[in-house]
Amino acid sequence: MSKVIVIGAGIGGMSAAARLAKSGHSVTVFEASDRTGGKCQTKWIGNYAFDTGPSLLTLPAVYRDLFLKTGKRIEHVLQIEPVDPAFEYNFADETKISFPNLSLKGICDSIESVLGKSAGDEWHNLMQRAENMWDVSRGPFVESELKSIANLLRRKNFLSDLRTISPLTSLRSMTAKYTKNPYLAKVVDRYATYSGSDPRKVPAVLLTIAFVESSFGAWHIKGGIGQLAVALETRCRELGVHFELNSPVSEISHNSGKATGVVTGGRTHLADFVVANADAELVYNHLLPAELKIVKSERKKLDKATKSLAGFSLLLGL
Repeated sequence: MSKVIVIGAGIGGMSAAARLAKSGHSVTVFEASDRTGGKCQTKWIGNYAFDTGPSLLTLPAVYRDLFLKTGKRIEHVLQIEPVDPAFEYNFADETKISFPNLSLKGICDSIESVLGKSAGDEWHNLMQRAENMWDVSRGPFVESELKSIANLLRRKNFLSDLRTISPLTSLRSMTAKYTKNPYLAKVVDRYATYSGSDPRKVPAVLLTIAFVESSFGAWHIKGGIGQLAVALETRCRELGVHFELNSPVSEISHNSGKATGVVTGGRTHLADFVVANADAELVYNHLLPAELKIVKSERKKLDKATKSLAGFSLLLGL
């Protein structure tokens, strides 16, 4: 059994904590704020519940697997419901397009009814490309850790996979290859905002989000998306995970390049392993010392990185 410290009680941090605790490790989570969940929060104002961060659940199979492998099935603790329509796009000229849930055909039919048959066909072809991208990227990028470029180069179908993903093509440029329809272009541009990116610069592989949403559905958790954080915290505590709230970590201590613990409130807490579920900028620019070789290289990457776009949302109780 190892002693593990997790920095950050967001969904990623608590997911790691639950799996580690289930495997028999002693886990402590340090969280800077007074609550768990990170950006995954639901705020109640009167009779209205507002999801102040993410508001949609996609790929629920990921969370089903997490809860199943750490104890009870997710259906025992959360009520997950499909959202239909999944999305409704309202444009400035009052054009409105609804995207039905879990139905690519339904989406294409809806687009055709508003924008014409050619637009529906173009969306279908675009989603076929998105599906191919998903099939290629799912294994090496989504479901496993890509430890080195060498591992990627050794893939049997590397060259054909590379052509499918088109890493040097932007999301907007990829869309333009399949459609010139301005409404569909705006719909696709939206997927860049999921990562706070510019559709003119972000890689085309983000098109896979559109395929994932139409194929695996858009889902809502009864009581708000924040209930996921509540359920996950409960699961962690049931497994023996200890939480230290209001405890911002100021430093990751190390010895010969290996993490040995964290410093918070002037005290050092030792651990065999440290999991940092925090923004890369915080970890490499503030928690780790500059003299470490890996820190130097990561800081250079961060200095060159483009700042993400900020989102502005209106949460209205109607």
